[in-house]
Amino acid sequence: MGKPAQRHELTSLLKFCDCSAEKTCMDVFRPIPIDVIQIYEESAVDLFIKQEDRLVPFLEKGGVFTRDHLVDLNRFGINRIYIHGKEALTFEKYVHAYSDRILTDPSIPSKVKASTFYISSIHALRKAFEDPNSERITDIKNTLKPMFRNIMENKVLLEDLFSLTEHDFNTYTHSVNVGIYATSLAIHFYRNDSSVSMEQLQRQSYGYFLHDIGKSRVPLGILRKREALSEEEWAVMKKHPEWGYTILMETGHLTDEAAYISMQHHERPDGSGYPFGMKDIHPCARICTIADIFDALTSERPYKPALKPYEALGIIKKEAVTDFDQYLLAAFIKMLGPQEENIQLSKPETL
Repeated sequence: MGKPAQRHELTSLLKFCDCSAEKTCMDVFRPIPIDVIQIYEESAVDLFIKQEDRLVPFLEKGGVFTRDHLVDLNRFGINRIYIHGKEALTFEKYVHAYSDRILTDPSIPSKVKASTFYISSIHALRKAFEDPNSERITDIKNTLKPMFRNIMENKVLLEDLFSLTEHDFNTYTHSVNVGIYATSLAIHFYRNDSSVSMEQLQRQSYGYFLHDIGKSRVPLGILRKREALSEEEWAVMKKHPEWGYTILMETGHLTDEAAYISMQHHERPDGSGYPFGMKDIHPCARICTIADIFDALTSERPYKPALKPYEALGIIKKEAVTDFDQYLLAAFIKMLGPQEENIQLSKPETL
């Protein structure tokens, strides 16, 4: 099939949005919210703090993080700590091990829950992408369930989650960001609709976080390619919605909502999307599409700078050709409005 004479503005900007250029983490440091460090527990990794323009050791691996440590950090206005990039997986596993206790404890502040959930869900998604079996997808759902209920009971939690979204794009952070944005939009859009139950919204949430699970079958050479994909590579990438559907079906996690989201999140109402070029797109898939495009456009990639949120929303608005999509976008803009300061993007810190 020949290419159209002209591409939509969105299509040209998102030509490479599915190729996740993972950064090498061996020689970099990652900033971590201090909220996820467990008091009176041994640290799983070496911890560093930033003083002026350099990093200095704060606590060695195996050292016990005490309340005195926390008091000292707060006294000097330090709200983040740094770890070696090569120890990111170890740290994610450490946070994930404590996540259930934290997310289900009503006495723990929402800021701590948000930080814990963000890192824990990245870890769960990373493991699922490595081997998308039933046990690992169940682990994701078990992480999401208490967080979803917290969101329904405490809207302040959404503000904390928005402030944590990372815009240094890779497969896992993108999946978590889209899950957060799409779940929030669904809750906001359907909050006064009695025909949509909490259980339905919860099932949608699982689908949003797992929308790109099909990428686990895309060769790493394509996923991590930093240049433009060839036509052959792009054809492989465009199969990930079908592969996602198949994975969820094979593992027994294919709800109606997840089926629509996994298969249709790259379809467009004018028929220009993929994998089938369909025009009749389910509402939950359209919610995922807005979140997916917004995070893709506002994330920095090797081949493009991050757009400001208002620039990304302007592009999405031009592509929202149906009344329903306009209503969704209006709800999305209204939802993001109070968080404007939090979603102003800056380049990731390099040290």
